[in-house]
Amino acid sequence: MQYYSQPTQYPYPPQQYMQPVCYPPQPTPEQQRKNTYRRLLRKNANSTGVLLLLFFGAELIISVVVVFILTALGVREEGSAGVLTLLENGMISMFVFFLVGLIYCLIRRLRFAAIFPFEKIRGGFLAQLCVIGLAFSLMSNYVVSLVNGVFGLFGVENTGGSFEVGDQPNILLYILVVAILPAFAEEFAFRGIVMGVLRPYSEGLAIIISSAAFALMHGNFVQLPFTFCCGLVFAFIDIKTNSLLPSIIVHFLNNGLSVLSDILISYKILDEMTANMCYGILFVILGILSFIFIKRFINKNDGSFFTLKNGNTVLPYKEKVKTAITSPTLIAFAAVMVTYSMLSLVMGAA
Repeated sequence: MQYYSQPTQYPYPPQQYMQPVCYPPQPTPEQQRKNTYRRLLRKNANSTGVLLLLFFGAELIISVVVVFILTALGVREEGSAGVLTLLENGMISMFVFFLVGLIYCLIRRLRFAAIFPFEKIRGGFLAQLCVIGLAFSLMSNYVVSLVNGVFGLFGVENTGGSFEVGDQPNILLYILVVAILPAFAEEFAFRGIVMGVLRPYSEGLAIIISSAAFALMHGNFVQLPFTFCCGLVFAFIDIKTNSLLPSIIVHFLNNGLSVLSDILISYKILDEMTANMCYGILFVILGILSFIFIKRFINKNDGSFFTLKNGNTVLPYKEKVKTAITSPTLIAFAAVMVTYSMLSLVMGAA
């Protein structure tokens, strides 16, 4: 007797088991390194965008609260508006940039030595860098005057605001708020935190983003070219010395000259034409000295003085820039500041 086995019954057609199984291609070790590096850069760029939004938001909220309180108390009178404006701006600047920045550093557990470097600098080298930085700052001031003149043709005034210098206490507050506080607070925030977080990835990238953020934070289209150019110079000399001291000094000197000019004109010690002439003479002198110093730096370093470190070469420089500037929070910050600047411009024209 012969027995015949029953054919095996498959739940699916046999051809189902004959189809090849396709797996997605696995990234190579090099691609994995690139992806990891890109994620870290995007994470740090996003964190700086959050910080910048916090800077602006805190400054705006505190300004509204302070004005509301002073108005409710009835102390915001016409005669004291100049003093109160200076006090408000001084308090807001210190609170926002110092306190918010400090909290950010503590939360992210950033090393203060890396974020706020203060390496020892030779006195002669520091003086030369300060001359170069101040010369470029004065040149940027002329750019602002040109842009302001163009806006003036359309009836739009400088939206940055100005302070009227009055009695002696006002002068002290004016110097404190316009010259001293920004030199420390803004350098702490932009050349310290923002540039310090991005510097390990690329010095050029850190300079560009910190300078753009510095310019946008002023919320003023008229000052935009000036603040951006100053930010580039301040960041460059800080990186070349690995210290925040040069930019603090140049920032103070640049703002201090504007304060001095306003005081001399306000007290009629100099008229506006004479003050502008003195300003121009100083610019020419500093420009000539800067040309001599820069040429000396180039000859001494065989042209390497203007080279910047690109950090880790896992990603090319262009891809680093693309990864950073497309971070959602940086885009949001730029959109907010552009909108705010446009509103200020429209209100100034109204």
